[in-house]
Amino acid sequence: MDVTKASLCEVNIRSSRYLLVLMLLSHVAAFIALWLCSVWPVVKFALAMGIALHLYRYYLQFIVQKLPGSISAIRLLEDQWRVNLAGTWYRSWPEGEIVVTSILICFKLRVEGKRYPSYLILFPDSADPAELHGFRLRLMLESHSLFDSKGRE
Repeated sequence: MDVTKASLCEVNIRSSRYLLVLMLLSHVAAFIALWLCSVWPVVKFALAMGIALHLYRYYLQFIVQKLPGSISAIRLLEDQWRVNLAGTWYRSWPEGEIVVTSILICFKLRVEGKRYPSYLILFPDSADPAELHGFRLRLMLESHSLFDSKGRE
């Protein structure tokens, strides 16, 4: 058996200042764009409330990780994915495209027993640097096999 495939790769996720700043800037830009539009004030208010609710939900899910769909840890062992949602470990399978760069790891996971997918968004301050570096390397070097194994049980 290959040593790299048998090794455990676990990342414990914490709040990210990068993600917080990016989230705040994007929502402030949405508010500014909304108020510069020429629509009825009632429509502006309704859309502003929608943006505010989205900001609050996004904050709870990705920054303070208080929602049931928030990933608090991810574990990869022998091409089997597990995620920790609200203190419970679930099997999961990556779906769609993966983004792995020096400052961002981002992809979608289908979680066993859950109706909606969970999203993993990791910046450099989202986890311990050594854990994150190992996870990034594993994703970059083995992404083809890791992401094609979603049908295997």
